[in-house]
Amino acid sequence: MTLTEIVNQAKQAGTWLAHRRAAAEIHRLLGPEQARAVAKVAFVGSFTLEPLVDFVVVEAAAAGIRLETYVGGYGQHNQEILNPASGLYAFGPELVFLMVEFGAAVPGADGESSADAAREAAQALASLVQAFKGRCGARLVVASFMAPPTWPLHIVPAPWTQKVQEANRLLAEAARDDEQVSVLDLDALAGYHGYRAATSPEMLHMARIPFSEGFMALLARKCVSFVKAHGNLARKCLVLDCDNTLWGGIIGEDGFDGIHLGPDWPGREYVEFQRAVLELFHQGIILAVNSKNNPDDVMQVIREHPHMVLREEHFAGMQINWEAKPVNMRRLAEEINIGVDSLVFADDSPVERQMMREMIPEVAVIDLPENPSLYARTLRETNEFVRLFLTDEDRSRGRIYAEQRRRVELQKTAGTMEDFLRSLETVIAIRPAGPSDVKRASQLTQRTNQFNLTTRRYSEADISAMLASDDWRVYVLAARDKFGDNGTVGLALVAVERDAWRIDTFLMSCRVIGRQIEDALVDRILTDAARQGAARVVAEYVRTAKNGLVREFWKTMAFVPVGDDGRRSSWRMDLAGHEPKRFSYLTVEGA
Repeated sequence: MTLTEIVNQAKQAGTWLAHRRAAAEIHRLLGPEQARAVAKVAFVGSFTLEPLVDFVVVEAAAAGIRLETYVGGYGQHNQEILNPASGLYAFGPELVFLMVEFGAAVPGADGESSADAAREAAQALASLVQAFKGRCGARLVVASFMAPPTWPLHIVPAPWTQKVQEANRLLAEAARDDEQVSVLDLDALAGYHGYRAATSPEMLHMARIPFSEGFMALLARKCVSFVKAHGNLARKCLVLDCDNTLWGGIIGEDGFDGIHLGPDWPGREYVEFQRAVLELFHQGIILAVNSKNNPDDVMQVIREHPHMVLREEHFAGMQINWEAKPVNMRRLAEEINIGVDSLVFADDSPVERQMMREMIPEVAVIDLPENPSLYARTLRETNEFVRLFLTDEDRSRGRIYAEQRRRVELQKTAGTMEDFLRSLETVIAIRPAGPSDVKRASQLTQRTNQFNLTTRRYSEADISAMLASDDWRVYVLAARDKFGDNGTVGLALVAVERDAWRIDTFLMSCRVIGRQIEDALVDRILTDAARQGAARVVAEYVRTAKNGLVREFWKTMAFVPVGDDGRRSSWRMDLAGHEPKRFSYLTVEGA
């Protein structure tokens, strides 16, 4: 059996036994070289965790992720975290899930005693969190406590439930600004699934497994959301079909007034789906259209239909023609300037979905159900677009890429490249990074792959340490033009070493390259280094599978090559007589 068949068979069966068998096969079939990513993930808690881990391994494999797992012993969460020599730390995890029941956090508490039980439970977990952070740099995901209504048909809430809910509030408040800790809202997830269906009293009493098999499947998907977000494996762009996806009916046959889209049924479900898509847009997800259709018919609906939620300004790319959708998908990736492995495809047609899977397996495909009333729910339940947090740039990304489409259209009509660059009216600001830039700077190192000279990844703690050190210079670059504000699109991390400055990291958003913006950032570094008395600036290029775009970058910047071992090349710029440059097509604020 293939990996896909094994995963699908386990999911269809839905049992722990099926997932246990599948997990064993997955480790045999999904080697590190076949996996989209490999992640070391640990689970520690107060109950039997092995069944959940089997579900997580299968769910991760469905996304092409191979998990290497460590499972702490039953009820050994305190020992695992407090003992520096525990198996948890010896495993060297990247991500750790801590799941503790309320009764295990506050032993002996019951519904009527221990008035401070909520505070005690939250503090018990907080103490474990602090101990863990002192011993390990991995991301810690702490599950909230479940608070099922102990007397569901009563009117007055049970004291036990109220205490658990208060403990969860205190836990969320404590972790809100902690860059190393995330909270998995187990209580909210159980509520979504249905408390009665989420628990298994029989398995709880027999094997200390508190969750039903159905809920473990959902919880596993939530755990994999954290794996994806932590590993920078989330997708960036949702590509949408039109007929029977964004609206009901076929525009070429039913006409503008005949399609289903509006406040009444049939049509209301498509409005709701578009609203769900718009939610993603406002979270920074790029939108695009891939439709077999007459372009004029589709654009009339997008521009003029009174009940369209999504308009032309929401889309970063549009391929509307009669060619095969996989062909158009590759064009969209090129047009938007992202990899096909960043794309998610939503189409009502099973035939089109299967063709996409077979011709471009790197593209994630959402299986929209036959009933369009379930489209919005299906989209909201995908974990392809998960993020650990959202920056201001994230929230603006969909708009920024949509504006980029207008720049591309302008470039096509411009007489020369010089005319195009001049017409953009680009303004940039280069400045030393401050505390408010830490999240974005770390995010850029984690997510930027193509225009990234070394592809070194840095956490928020790493960036904060650089800002606090006299041995580092951290530059951020923001850009705007007549079409809109691109936000922070460039970053340079520069180590100050004796008579030389060393460019450790130099990266730029691909949507702004080729406009002299990258040249200006290099020149700012050279100018500052010269003014500080440095004799030279050194840099390097480290080859990866995705950054071939910048292989000759330092050469184009007039740096001199000083070494190349086949994977890494070294470059130098002597600063004697250096003079700042002027840029014909840019306005540099503060220059």
